[in-house]
Amino acid sequence: MSVPVPPHAALVAALRDARRSGDVTATVRAVTAVARGTHELAAWLSADKALAQVADAGWARRSLRVAVLSSHTGEQLTAALRVAAAVHGLHLTTWTSGYRLFEQEILDPGSELHAFAPEVVVILADQRELHFPELSTAPEDDLAREIDRWQHLWSLLRERTGATVVQATFVPPVDDPLGHLGLGLPGARRRQVRRLNLALAEAVGDGVHLVDAEQVALRAGAGAWFDARYWYLSKNAVGLAAVPLLAEAVADVLGAAVGLARKVIAVDLDNTLWGGVVGEDGVGGLALGDGPAGEAFVDIQRFLRALKDRGLLLAVVSKNNDADARLPFAEHPDMVLTLDDFVAFEATWDDKSAVLRRLADRLGLGLDAFVFVDDNPVERDGVRHQLPQVGVVDLPSEATGYVSALATFPGLATVGLTAEDARRTDQYRSRGRAAELAGAAGSREDFLAQLAMTARVEPLGEANRTRIVQLIGKTNQFNLTGQRPGAAELDAFVAAAGLVWGLRVADRFDDHGLVGVIVANPAATAVTAGGVPGGAREGDLVIDTWVMSCRVLQRTAEFALLAELARAARDRGFTRLVGSWVPSGRNVPARHVFAEAGFSPLGDQALPRDAAAQSAAAESPAPEEGAAATTTWWALDLASARPVDPGFVSVTTLQEAS
Repeated sequence: MSVPVPPHAALVAALRDARRSGDVTATVRAVTAVARGTHELAAWLSADKALAQVADAGWARRSLRVAVLSSHTGEQLTAALRVAAAVHGLHLTTWTSGYRLFEQEILDPGSELHAFAPEVVVILADQRELHFPELSTAPEDDLAREIDRWQHLWSLLRERTGATVVQATFVPPVDDPLGHLGLGLPGARRRQVRRLNLALAEAVGDGVHLVDAEQVALRAGAGAWFDARYWYLSKNAVGLAAVPLLAEAVADVLGAAVGLARKVIAVDLDNTLWGGVVGEDGVGGLALGDGPAGEAFVDIQRFLRALKDRGLLLAVVSKNNDADARLPFAEHPDMVLTLDDFVAFEATWDDKSAVLRRLADRLGLGLDAFVFVDDNPVERDGVRHQLPQVGVVDLPSEATGYVSALATFPGLATVGLTAEDARRTDQYRSRGRAAELAGAAGSREDFLAQLAMTARVEPLGEANRTRIVQLIGKTNQFNLTGQRPGAAELDAFVAAAGLVWGLRVADRFDDHGLVGVIVANPAATAVTAGGVPGGAREGDLVIDTWVMSCRVLQRTAEFALLAELARAARDRGFTRLVGSWVPSGRNVPARHVFAEAGFSPLGDQALPRDAAAQSAAAESPAPEEGAAATTTWWALDLASARPVDPGFVSVTTLQEAS
């Protein structure tokens, strides 16, 4: 009798075959399959070894230098984090602190941590490191000291390294000498740990993000989260069986913090949003609302609606007759989702990969922004193989597990909410109406004129700070330099006579909100991703950061913003406006903006503008952000020239910004 092969063994065998083939794409896919298919740490460590072979092969969407500061043994967790990050398209170069040296590394400016120059610092400290007694006689004082302690460490990291900080919260001890009595005692350690987590969540500032480790521990189970054998043998505070789960959670927050979160959930209908096939069973025959299965389908709809309210876009991708597919939304009393919750509704008999491509074009998003949810494994495999950029959720056979499958899928985390997030579905629906206008217009110029666009330039302030930092952090396509300054850095730029502006755009269909940010500094203080150009001189205003949301690209708002910046620069006595394009592999849409605005190249750095060159750049592997060797510099003489502005956007600039 044959012995069945454990799922993780089959995944590791596929990984081994991919490594031997030397195929980079196959290896990365095999690594991702391990990460999504098993939580066996041994399999993850094998995947990490495979990643080491393709580290410099250009497969990643982005590369990051990440320091892992752990109060306990952390090498396995760092390895697992590299694997979990690969699922998001992140390649991590890592450094891990020694046992219980995390605080010392932060406090000492000459430490290995600071020499490593991390872009992200991950802090994984066990609750044993907290200065709480088992029963405090002064709980408020003890709590205040711990809050100050961690805020101080965050501040030092942000000030000295500029790194984004991702910290796991503290999991209360399982074995408590006070037992259940501790729940009601203000000074009980278990209660103090939970109060600290909540206080830290309220105290986080710019560039600091928390991972809810207690939620991870609940998923893992108490016995897996803390295994006393590993603690006493090797000082592993997190049980080895739970390490991949914690790595997934950290990578999810990390991906969201650097702008790689998914944006669209494309869902099937039959047996995905309801039980049964509407075209065969009719609305009355669907499982929805009553019974265990019906309640489970209601819950997945509620979960999807909550994700939509948080800023994700929902789209229907169903093989169905359109009229049949819409009936439950109009007639079934237990439907939670409505047609208005979806930014697109595709009920056709077309191949689903083709439909997803069509949706990506219509919404102006990359395929890597999509997550596909379908109960049919054949449809899932088809999308997975034809569109590897799309995230595919492996739903279980029973609807009772749908919410968990979606809740734990990588790429759906967020690190902040703004008013724009809540309105995202309406904004994309307005883009659809604008696209219809474009199709009916006689020319591009007619279309732009009929949009009746208005814009407002406003300086950095308390009202727009969160949105400005968010937009800088997550924008990739129109991101000229790859710079991602946080709020503290932006404040420092303003204090040093720099300009930090946000751009709000509206048209006849919608108010798009704050969709652009431009940051410019005097040459004497400017430090950009490409360095400062050799031809920079006193009197130059250098653009440090310039990002625009994809939803307003190719509507000339970027040229209107640049014209306003040039005007303000002249008013402040600057003689030239200088900017650069630093290729990241994803920012090709921003490549020619300076040339089209009338800037002149500095030296012989300008890239050719022919279509073949653009195509080659778009298809080439993405270099690491900040690769100065291919940076192109541009300048505009403010005494003799004005930026080209087609004039389709009527701009108002707030007084403080000028």
